[in-house]
Amino acid sequence: MSQLPMAGTKVRRGWQVRVAQSLGPTRVAVPDVTGQSEHAAELNIRRRGLDISSMAAVAMPGIPADQVVAQNPTANATQLVAPKINLLVSGGPEPQTFVTPNFVGQPLGTVSRTLQDSGFRLGNVMVAAIAEAPAADQTAAAGQVVPPAPPAQVTPASIIVSQFPAAGQKIAAGASLSFEVK
Repeated sequence: MSQLPMAGTKVRRGWQVRVAQSLGPTRVAVPDVTGQSEHAAELNIRRRGLDISSMAAVAMPGIPADQVVAQNPTANATQLVAPKINLLVSGGPEPQTFVTPNFVGQPLGTVSRTLQDSGFRLGNVMVAAIAEAPAADQTAAAGQVVPPAPPAQVTPASIIVSQFPAAGQKIAAGASLSFEVK
């Protein structure tokens, strides 16, 4: 690794030359962190002077979230020079999904109750824009101008004309659905 005096230095015969020799790279055994929480595994790895190269999460039914399910290199691998460890961690079970039904044409009150009973939430409800009638239609027979109708109000009897997410889309349990009504 090093020497004193430095290479190329002229010295008298019999002088001592000091040499520092390497014992080779540090070899470590990889700890078994499968089954541990992500945090505990990270502490266990770092305590041994090792590093985590990458960490990925995957949904695993039946395995609690935040638990190490695999590692690379494998546990107790030897003859590795300061390896970096890759971990695969459980992200917990995937949320249950459903296909969105078609609510178009149904009254908002009925749909709202159905959503609530099924564990979903009612999102934004907006009144659909109504196309304005031409000015000629707004005049009465006597030549009077008919005032425009007041904006429609959202009521339980309002009829759904569009929805988001659209019918047939996958949604997670507890999601919100938004509607446009008339």
